[in-house]
Amino acid sequence: MKKISFVSVVFITSLLSGCATNVIDSFTKEQNYDGLYLRGVFSWWEADEKYKLIATSDEIYSTSIELIADGQPYDFKFADSDWTPGRNCGYASESDKILVVGKSVRANCVTTDENFRFTPSETGMFQFTIDFSGFGTPKVSITLITD
Repeated sequence: MKKISFVSVVFITSLLSGCATNVIDSFTKEQNYDGLYLRGVFSWWEADEKYKLIATSDEIYSTSIELIADGQPYDFKFADSDWTPGRNCGYASESDKILVVGKSVRANCVTTDENFRFTPSETGMFQFTIDFSGFGTPKVSITLITD
């Protein structure tokens, strides 16, 4: 069995870690999520300007809408005006489909039919947020806005 020298191990390790850093940097820096909308039953699934997401911080986008608590669920997702693959974000798995206030779930941005579902327990203004920060799966959450 051949021994690998310490210098070879250090060289290979630094080479691989450099590649990983470049992959992570290109993932987070090359994607631009401006131009996304909250689209759902409340907007007739249209890309309506009043539901356009705005950046609240680096790679975190949100919009606020008023919802009526009538016991009926609101289906929605985040997507651009053309439903572009990679910019069409629905739930990541069945366990992420239903949202509740204050709890985040995972999103998948190459979906076609995986709509989130939210049933408000009270009428009010709700902030819908999608967080692309970090590496990996975006997170979606809903917050009740109180005065």
